[in-house]
Amino acid sequence: MTAPAEGIVRLHRAEEDADALLRTRIAHLLGLDPADVLTGRACPRCGSSAHGRPWARAGGVEVFVSLSRCGEHLLTAVSVDGPVGVDIEAIAAVERGWDPLVVLHPSERAAARGADAQERAALWARKEAVLKALGTGLATPMEAVQLDAHHVVDLPAPPGHVAALARL
Repeated sequence: MTAPAEGIVRLHRAEEDADALLRTRIAHLLGLDPADVLTGRACPRCGSSAHGRPWARAGGVEVFVSLSRCGEHLLTAVSVDGPVGVDIEAIAAVERGWDPLVVLHPSERAAARGADAQERAALWARKEAVLKALGTGLATPMEAVQLDAHHVVDLPAPPGHVAALARL
């Protein structure tokens, strides 16, 4: 499941302004001024614009975006070719919260038996990336997602972390 993200994904410092990063990346991608890029949030549950899934529009084009924060890391994804989702996770944090009944689809449980901490964290990151690409986030239970039904690639990640990109 490892493949290059072909400029879709970038790793940043968590303290950077995610919206400014998205505007700059989208402007570069489309040959626009960052001021011509609109970004925001939309919560699918309550409709708030103060939190929720990130969105972007530029030059009359919907740009698909995703972001994930973990500790000192911020991961962004930008695409004009369709929905994307990214996730970065600390292996130790996933290990503390690991529950195969919560994370894995019933068809995935047997194959995941015996997986080490890094592989369990990678499974978690892949699931969250898919949920972000679908636009539902954790409102959809992780165990409802079957990974082999989606295009997901593992990404290079800082030591002690795993990361994934999903594209629909």
